[in-house]
Amino acid sequence: MLFIGMQACQKESLSLKVFREVGSPVADDLTSVWMTDSLHGSITGGKAWERGVILSTSDGGNTWQTDTLLNRKMECIMFDNDGQGYACGQDGIYFKSPGSSHWESFRINYFWNRACHFPDSSHGVMTGGGGFQGGQISTFGSDAFWKLDTLLELPNALAGVCFSDAVTVHAVGLGWIMRSDNAGRHWQRLEHTGDFFQDVQFPTPDVGYICGSSGTILKTTDGGQSWQTIRKGGSTGKRNRPFRSLWFTSPDEGYIAGDGGLLWYTGNGGADWLPVEEAPADADFTGIFVLGNKGWAVAKKGRVFCLER
Repeated sequence: MLFIGMQACQKESLSLKVFREVGSPVADDLTSVWMTDSLHGSITGGKAWERGVILSTSDGGNTWQTDTLLNRKMECIMFDNDGQGYACGQDGIYFKSPGSSHWESFRINYFWNRACHFPDSSHGVMTGGGGFQGGQISTFGSDAFWKLDTLLELPNALAGVCFSDAVTVHAVGLGWIMRSDNAGRHWQRLEHTGDFFQDVQFPTPDVGYICGSSGTILKTTDGGQSWQTIRKGGSTGKRNRPFRSLWFTSPDEGYIAGDGGLLWYTGNGGADWLPVEEAPADADFTGIFVLGNKGWAVAKKGRVFCLER
């Protein structure tokens, strides 16, 4: 019955008031986007082992400028509640103080860092791994922002990380879902496997979502202590949808993005998903960020999109 319902909802679609591609100063793959308000934001990207880039906008994403050039690909960007920015990727992590126009090196670790999340400027967690193996969870800030508190090495690569409150943090990767209730100093592995989980996000401390590269979507309503499968992925056929990123503005309303023009919207907590009509089939989406009724999506080959409901 769940399968039939999912197939039925895919026959419908969502038409957005605004969906347009904007110019980009680079042609390399873009990986992540974050807006600090409706006007200001940043994007990461680059080419593996050759170069990295951080872009910025001050006009709501209508135009983007090259902010910083690096010698390794950048994978993730985010800003904490204090306005400090963090960008991580191959070999290290960088930060940008509130009001500053420059990104500074925070730590060089020679890992392939995939994601980071800092709820404030005093502590945070970074995840990574090369390919499918050699995962790491780096925890910062027991005594000071710059201090590496713990480093946990795992056999499988990790891709996403998110704090659901000030001390509870969740990390996901290849067949792994990890949870910590003390800001990343100690971790518990949960039972879910079966996909390379790419992204995790919590719109509230209790409700969160995970997506996987084989089409799996998981949901929690108890702060990540347990997860329910609301869409089961598959290795072949229509169930195998390569999800890369998701973003929820509330427990019920959110988007999920992936390869081949995949951009879906739900307004009922993932029970039904509507594909966005205007999303081009040749866009391999890698990141999405939504603020109010506006959103920004990035894709491979330097593509950037603005959307509005």
